[in-house]
Amino acid sequence: MAKSKKKLQRKKATLGHFNHDAFLTKLSKRIKSLRKQNGFSSYELFSYDIEISRAGMAKYESGNFVDIRLRTLLKIIDGFDISPKEFFAEGFD
Repeated sequence: MAKSKKKLQRKKATLGHFNHDAFLTKLSKRIKSLRKQNGFSSYELFSYDIEISRAGMAKYESGNFVDIRLRTLLKIIDGFDISPKEFFAEGFD
């Protein structure tokens, strides 16, 4: 008598649980707000201090971007002298 093998069903990932564009808009607003709260009058000087491009920083603050590298986001957060947990504590529901 042959043993029957049960085929395991794998869990599949799905998309659509949240609005990605809305998240990136919130990210932009949070970056700009924290820069101003921390006394950096211009994104140009802030970007120079944290060693990222001025053009990139302008895009991140204006919301005119479709992606951001994690390392770049971590540099921005570090430039505010806060942790990622503190960064995402406000403005992200």
